Amino acid sequence: MTLKKTTSKMIAASLLTGSVLGFTAPVLAESVHATSETAVASTNQQVVETLNQLYDQAFSGEMPKLVDGLQINVSTKEDVHNQIGLPEDPATNDDPFDHYHGSMGQASYAFAYHQNGTISEIRYFGTQVERQQNLGGISPAVLSEQIGSADKILTVPNTNEKDYVYITGDYELHFVIGDDQKVDHVNLTPATDQTNISSGAAAIEYLRHELDLDNNDDIAFSDMGGDLKKDKAGSYYTIKLTSKSMQEEGGTGTVGLYKVYQDGTYKLEN
Repeated sequence: MTLKKTTSKMIAASLLTGSVLGFTAPVLAESVHATSETAVASTNQQVVETLNQLYDQAFSGEMPKLVDGLQINVSTKEDVHNQIGLPEDPATNDDPFDHYHGSMGQASYAFAYHQNGTISEIRYFGTQVERQQNLGGISPAVLSEQIGSADKILTVPNTNEKDYVYITGDYELHFVIGDDQKVDHVNLTPATDQTNISSGAAAIEYLRHELDLDNNDDIAFSDMGGDLKKDKAGSYYTIKLTSKSMQEEGGTGTVGLYKVYQDGTYKLEN
């Protein structure tokens, strides 16, 4: 992926300046597929820098700009408070994230914490002012052009949003794509191979975070009794997702049945 990234940076930079080896940008654009051509040609340098900062710093378990230096599994809630202050919207029973709202062009962030007080997840919501210069300028094609193909692409139940996941060493960087086919927000989490899920309740909490449903009041989770089962892939818990609104309309409400393995791998059952 490093080679892909270096090459794509050269191409993107050349398109932004208008020439490569004496050829104009439209001539070079003919050598790449149409989607990438459109994406790169419309991507400005600020968007490129933001995306690559997010990707590069994810290898250290950090996010850039205002929260630079705050590291997953290392930095504590106190460290966060000392660096950026108290959250405008603290975590609740329904939402485990402390939310910080950006202003004057600053990005918005959210933090979740382990029971020992260290950071378990960082979310980057980007800026609202001139959003096209930030996450609003990043599409799946731009992701591919700048940092290569995602290691896996997940579908968020109920919303059908796509989650483009990049493995960055001991961490995972999740780009959640909104209905407008632009990045809505970015999640940084520990890599799943560091996860050890030991109960049905833990499997629910893990899957809820992974599917980006922390703030979704419509979807109910059940561990189906919490029994640990086993197949060729390993030991897993079965988690059922049910839509309350669909049940109220007379349906079963079932929107997904997942196997959540103890190592953090999960898959939707047929």
